[in-house]
Amino acid sequence: MNKLNFLYACLTVFTLLTISGCDHDTETFDGPSLVDRFGPFTVLTGLTASQPTADFAAGETIAFSAEFNKNVNWVLEITGSESGSVKRIEGFSSELNASNATWDGGTTRLPLFKNETATAVLTIPEEDQFMDMTTVEALSSKQYEGLLFSDFEEDFGVDGFVGNFEFEFTPQTGRQTDIPAQGDSYYRLEGTDNVVPNFFVGLVDIKSEVTGSGVLQFPTTVPEDLFFNFFMYSNGGPHGIAIIDFFVDGNDTGTYELDQDTQAFRVPVDIDLATFEGWKQMGYPMSETGITQENLSKVVAIRLLLISNMNTQPNPPLEVAFGVDFMIFTEGGLLEL
Repeated sequence: MNKLNFLYACLTVFTLLTISGCDHDTETFDGPSLVDRFGPFTVLTGLTASQPTADFAAGETIAFSAEFNKNVNWVLEITGSESGSVKRIEGFSSELNASNATWDGGTTRLPLFKNETATAVLTIPEEDQFMDMTTVEALSSKQYEGLLFSDFEEDFGVDGFVGNFEFEFTPQTGRQTDIPAQGDSYYRLEGTDNVVPNFFVGLVDIKSEVTGSGVLQFPTTVPEDLFFNFFMYSNGGPHGIAIIDFFVDGNDTGTYELDQDTQAFRVPVDIDLATFEGWKQMGYPMSETGITQENLSKVVAIRLLLISNMNTQPNPPLEVAFGVDFMIFTEGGLLEL
């Protein structure tokens, strides 16, 4: 090999090694960058909302935005000024935008939002000195798809029957406005079995006419595809039990008749009110009640029943209670808040 060819070969090898080294330096690195791990945190753009108001019932949404100099864990909490409802959105990124911080009026923690002003607060757990906030207004509350049985905003009238046998319900039984999970009112059952120890406190039968139809017009009559959703309140007392039954039209009159339509299908569990405190979202597929598709097309009433667990009650027994709100049937899955 002459000197010229040797020099050319050396130059070629050097160039290839240089190119190979450059490619190695630009390979994608999996994991946090040094800036993300150790660099100082800086806010590039503060928290803003895409619009000051939203008509959630019409499908409008609000997108929040902010920008930082590096990827961080962030938490955005939106709190209703009247309802106390909270929507929590979390992420890990260098910015908030429409793809990761959009609010459609839904909630993370009951109650549901009302038509109200809401405060959005942005925090970063690793940066405890940082906090930013803005306010928005919900012109209307989010609408949920499904058959709404009752949200207890209006009195039942003739479509409700209160079985206050042996005068065991207190005057607090009925529509109340102190702690609704949705809207301005809910239904409360309160009392104690202080007459004879037969466990039974009382019941409320609600006819399907509250929906405008004698027989419930479900979105589907396939029991596996129909879901019963409701919000239930408990004060955490250790002696209360709640039961929910569905009554079927047994004589084909097209309406519920007390003591005539006796065939009932029960929500799959007797709800132990000592297991939670406050409002709780609950729901079950109707198939778990054992109801058939034929009977599902003939449901004419829902019964709420309050039981006092006399096996655990002191003497005299203590009051027991529960609240219920926003009973709605959905198709294909449980209600998504």
